[in-house]
Amino acid sequence: MDMDRCTERMAEVEKDGQCITAHPGYAACCLNTWVLSTAAISLRTMAQKTYSATKIEKNAAESEFMQSVAYRQFVRLVYAYVGASRRVPLPNCVYNSIREAFPNVDSEYKGYEEEET
Repeated sequence: MDMDRCTERMAEVEKDGQCITAHPGYAACCLNTWVLSTAAISLRTMAQKTYSATKIEKNAAESEFMQSVAYRQFVRLVYAYVGASRRVPLPNCVYNSIREAFPNVDSEYKGYEEEET
């Protein structure tokens, strides 16, 4: 991820030099289960499937589902929109924070997987 964009977003809220997870909107947008559940309604995969449908298809655990929505919400918070085909790696502090909030039962995590179209 372009760390300059994180730095810019923190400067906008007068929190220069602090971790992006200290942004005043971070917890509300990226860690709140109600916000994430609502956001998931409008999110679609590259194959234009809703996140909710994908969760059912993959029989995904709730924590895995919340993580995937939280990652997308973070990108929206920092970038607003990056485009359907553009992927941006997130800062480790964000991955760690989201995984701590929505831990997998087996504590095993996998990276991004491209969806089959």
